[in-house]
Amino acid sequence: MRSVVCSLLTALTLAACSTLVGETPVETRAPPSPPTSTSTSTTTTTEERDCTPLPTGATPVATGSVAGDVLALSREIFPCAHQVVVAGETDLTEMALGAQLAAALGGPLLHPGPELSAELQRLAPLTVYVVGGVDVTTPQGTQVLRPSWAQAASMAEEELGVTNDFSLPVVPDASTVVETIAALTARDRVAAPAPGATPQTPAVDPAALIRGLAVPIGSDFVWLVPATQPGLALSAAAMGHAVGASVVAYEPGDILGHPELGAALSGRTPSAIRYVGAEPPASPWEIEVLLRGVQVPGGGYRVFPATTPRRYVALYGNPHTPALGALGEQGPADSLTRMQPLLTEYGSDGSQVIPTFEIIASVASAGPTDGDYSEEWDPAAFEEWIRFAGDNGLYVVLDLQPGREDFLTQARQYEELLRLPYVGLALDPEWRLLPDQVHLRQVGHVQAAEVNTVVDWLADLVRDNGLPQKLLLVHQFKFSMIADREALKQRPELQMVIQMDGQGPIPTKDETYAVLTAGTDEAHWRWGWKNFYDEDSPETASPAYTINRSPIPVYVSYQ
Repeated sequence: MRSVVCSLLTALTLAACSTLVGETPVETRAPPSPPTSTSTSTTTTTEERDCTPLPTGATPVATGSVAGDVLALSREIFPCAHQVVVAGETDLTEMALGAQLAAALGGPLLHPGPELSAELQRLAPLTVYVVGGVDVTTPQGTQVLRPSWAQAASMAEEELGVTNDFSLPVVPDASTVVETIAALTARDRVAAPAPGATPQTPAVDPAALIRGLAVPIGSDFVWLVPATQPGLALSAAAMGHAVGASVVAYEPGDILGHPELGAALSGRTPSAIRYVGAEPPASPWEIEVLLRGVQVPGGGYRVFPATTPRRYVALYGNPHTPALGALGEQGPADSLTRMQPLLTEYGSDGSQVIPTFEIIASVASAGPTDGDYSEEWDPAAFEEWIRFAGDNGLYVVLDLQPGREDFLTQARQYEELLRLPYVGLALDPEWRLLPDQVHLRQVGHVQAAEVNTVVDWLADLVRDNGLPQKLLLVHQFKFSMIADREALKQRPELQMVIQMDGQGPIPTKDETYAVLTAGTDEAHWRWGWKNFYDEDSPETASPAYTINRSPIPVYVSYQ
């Protein structure tokens, strides 16, 4: 350690380099370069100690306080320490400077607390640097230095042998944390307090902190720290630096709501992720999604992001049968071209619009076919459309009209396609028959229990393959079509949408929509609407009219 550690070319005051009252040393183990100015310590040479930091673990650290969390990390990582930094945790600038100095010195950063004295006794440091006006009781023989904020920055600069620095904001914000962590990681510059800076109440936007720390990193380990604890992020970064761990901020209740986290986590294994400051609120599936980094069309890991209004607009039909709907009247590229005016109009309310192909994968049949009154198309028949959608940012929904067969049996036939992150599933109960029914004589229906078997199977498929959330669409234009609708299951891996898909005069459709949606404000599903080019009368509802329904449709298809 360079001579600046205590003297800073005589800039340190007597107070900055004096031991605390009541801490008169009996013996001081000599630091690599002893202080050259006003310390009252005596020095002796003692046996060399191996204070090399130990490999980090993966167990969550959540003691309930910042001081407790960093102390737990210190116990795990440092068998001993020649130099320790102690900083207050009431001011973010102070914590930033303490974290930076600890990382530069290669020692732990600790905070005042009931166990601090015992931890210092265990570490047996040669020197303790106290940043801020905190009381510290140190082992006998330990050098205690109290640098000012500016002196702490200069110490780090000298220790690193760099000359580049930058000023922290007067009022601490997300950049205080982000820029300090970037500097202590790069070790090519130093954060310094703004001239005349004094303790200030911080103004940290958690979302800005998440964005700022969610950058591609080369370290082997990532520590996830709640974005509501910016001070802990700084302290953890100082500790993690010793063992090659980087800190990333996240929102415990909505880890998938910030797709930028994928940039920091993708490519790693689950064992490389550790929670610091909170028990794991994220499921293994959510972490696997972030590690894979594969997003849905439009970006993110959820069908409907919390921060961006999103709407899916689809052409509906079978690619090989034009009579079944608009989708089959042209090829995939021309279908997208046909949709362009709709995409623009449906975005007029500020929604992000995702073009969608809703493909009838199994078609209701007038005859018994193989006994189920349903013609299932080979998944290979849709390969061109699926590939085009994947290459051009479209979503795909596979629609099932199962006849007398159950929905789950048919869904399993399209499992390989459903493994794709941009392919969802639609269930059409109108075409779900009882064993003695035939199409067009009765309107089919499904029990919620049968839908729930599909919910669980599809959600498990998403979870087991680390896929982003998938859309599950269920058609309905009569109450009887979904028996026990309130029992429909919710799984986080899926977003259910119930689509009112009836045809006819617009006033009749409005009335049906109002009846079906009544009392569903707290339901876990969202709502969709279907327009028919030929069957609606006196004309097809315009996009402006459609998005003016209540609740606002988030999925609109055209047949």
